[in-house]
Amino acid sequence: MLNATVNEAQSKAIIHREGPMLVLAGPGSGKTLVITQRIKYLIEEHQVKPENILVITFTKAAALEMQKRFLAMTENRFYPVCFGTFHAIFFQILKQTYSFDTSSIIRESQKKTLIKEVIQAIPEQLKQQNEQSCVLWKEQEETGEEIQRLLSEISKVKNCGISPREYKSEVISSQIFDYIYQEYNRKMTMSKKVDFDDMVLLCYQLLKQRPDVIRLWQERFQYILIDEFQDINPLQYKIIQMLARPQNNLFIVGDDDQAIYGFRGSDPEIMLHFQEDYPNAEQVLLNINYRSKSDIVESASRLIQHNKKRFEKQVLAQNTDKDGVRVCYFESRQEQSKSIVSLIQQYMKQKGAQYKDIALIYRTNTHATIMAEKLLKEKIPFRMKEKTGNIYDSVVAKDIIAYLQYALYQKDIRAFYRIMNRPVRYIRRDTVPMKTFTMQELIRNNQDKSYVIQNIIQFYKHLKFIKGMSPYAAINFIRKGIGYDEYLREKAKEIGASFQKWEEELQLLQESAANFDTLEEWLFYIEHYEEELEHGKKEKEDAVHIVTMHGSKGLEWPVVIIPDVNEGHVPHKKAVTDEELEEERRMFFVAMTRAKEKLFLFSVKEKEAGNILPSRYIYEFTHLDEALH
Repeated sequence: MLNATVNEAQSKAIIHREGPMLVLAGPGSGKTLVITQRIKYLIEEHQVKPENILVITFTKAAALEMQKRFLAMTENRFYPVCFGTFHAIFFQILKQTYSFDTSSIIRESQKKTLIKEVIQAIPEQLKQQNEQSCVLWKEQEETGEEIQRLLSEISKVKNCGISPREYKSEVISSQIFDYIYQEYNRKMTMSKKVDFDDMVLLCYQLLKQRPDVIRLWQERFQYILIDEFQDINPLQYKIIQMLARPQNNLFIVGDDDQAIYGFRGSDPEIMLHFQEDYPNAEQVLLNINYRSKSDIVESASRLIQHNKKRFEKQVLAQNTDKDGVRVCYFESRQEQSKSIVSLIQQYMKQKGAQYKDIALIYRTNTHATIMAEKLLKEKIPFRMKEKTGNIYDSVVAKDIIAYLQYALYQKDIRAFYRIMNRPVRYIRRDTVPMKTFTMQELIRNNQDKSYVIQNIIQFYKHLKFIKGMSPYAAINFIRKGIGYDEYLREKAKEIGASFQKWEEELQLLQESAANFDTLEEWLFYIEHYEEELEHGKKEKEDAVHIVTMHGSKGLEWPVVIIPDVNEGHVPHKKAVTDEELEEERRMFFVAMTRAKEKLFLFSVKEKEAGNILPSRYIYEFTHLDEALH
């Protein structure tokens, strides 16, 4: 029996019997209900054995939630349906054939250690042939960010099934990327370890080479249901196609408008061309949104229609109210932050209001971390689902901190070494005393070079000037008065790095510094930053959610605030090609459609002294010319 609450489109999907089916399921359209009801329908109405049904999700949490919902629907009657992620299913196949166990899977920390060992062992000849790439690596490896980016690129190459020589790395030269890729895999093999991407590749090779093994699993899984199909990558798809033969009882559910994982190899084109691979596949659109107010649904729909590569959809909201969307503009990010705090405080004055009703959704983790600092200061409870980086650990942050520490205390020799030639002052390291010293001592050691003496005198004047400033003003003076920005701009040209990235990090530092009155207070905060943030991030029953656009997928809240809806941020400045811009638009669509009752979109007008534009996406869904002025 079907649930009486299902609509016509949901019913059509649930009672589909044999062969392939594509279910287009937009935000809030009840796709989990459809999947769980279909499983129940297959078992109870068509006597399909539960053990012959495979349900695949993209995360362990989603698999557990799906299983929990199914159990509730069947009143906890046990049916041995297989729920799992792609990796869990592939591991199960490999385990049975190759006797793998969990110790065979390399941990994230081990991967990072391994890749660092490979980098350190790059042959000198290869380094010399790719000198600029290696210099860039040396400059940025302090943050650990490039390590993670490199591992992501290796993952993408494996998932797309391409040669590392064909891949253009954004981190290092093609030659060095190929070397690191090959060495990384060789060391993995030697240590008898596999990563999650290897499991996919090994599983594909196994099923291709062993007809007996593929037949075994084809007989076991005669009905395959896949959630979030838009996130599938080419290699995963090939395996699923093999497992589904010959019946091709492949029931895929997804939304091409929510395909946001291109960076890890996901390919929305697979879903778009599904009916070319399976010409007899039926298609159904779940066309009612049960989550959001109608103007939220309409705004998001107008936005996503600007993407060319997508299925056309007409989605209606069950809730016909039209007071859900508000776009706000601010003169500065500080004003924006104050408004966010005020909005949360005002909301909490309402009867029955809870902090957990509110989500702040950011494009990047770094901006999310800055807002977390503000909520800490205002004693507003929050939780952060995703791991965040330490903004005070970057190369430029360490330079700024060294300036402030040395200006205050003039004791830390390492701090002096770090900043003495940033910008260049031609101070040689062998002229700097090995212990605490005065300006006069340093001048004496450089008395044969008058231009260096002038630089030293000017340097100490600047340090004295900084000492009496607020943190915000001090950073601004270091950047503009001392010439640190210009130094970075020239350095970026020299090594082929991105000045924009460094500039953004400096702006975020200034934003953080604006919350403090004295240098001592800010430096003390930085020193205890990790423990403060971890204390603030601790799971609380009632807390504001701070997430990235990627992390918000699959979630919903009554109130959603999306700050920094500006060009260069949304869409991200790295998005250049049509494909990248379409994925950025899909990401913004996902963030907008998390809102049930209220959606606030905040945009800033000023970026220090220069104007910045609101995001083009605001214009696309509002159709207002003034949105760009």
